[in-house]
Amino acid sequence: MKKIKITFVKSGISATAELREDKCPVVVNSLLKILPMEMKMIHAKWGGGEICTTLQNFREYAHENETCLPSIGEILIVPQGNNAVAFDIWYDRGWAFGPTGFVNGAAIGSIVKGLSEFAAEAVKLQSEGAQVIRVEKI
Repeated sequence: MKKIKITFVKSGISATAELREDKCPVVVNSLLKILPMEMKMIHAKWGGGEICTTLQNFREYAHENETCLPSIGEILIVPQGNNAVAFDIWYDRGWAFGPTGFVNGAAIGSIVKGLSEFAAEAVKLQSEGAQVIRVEKI
């Protein structure tokens, strides 16, 4: 099973996620092709305990293993149109919801190590603003 490491650059706090390449082969492979990467993530406005960013020029999205009700620690890739996707990480309960209502995204993996520390850092984005996150293969 393929894994990624997700790190808050400023604090160094990180989590490890296992990817579901068996359920989302197209979307997982599209993500892996652009790693490593660093990007600013913000706290979700409507989705509950979620941090997110937009990835431009995402090679290929497929409707694989989609949900709008992610589990705690789950990572979704949500199509946004024009070859862009949202990269969403749920550190607490929530739902994939935007200005037009519920949206489905590919549930590509889940955090399997470091979730509580990651969640404590993620919640800070509500009051402190965006932070740079590094995502890399391990």
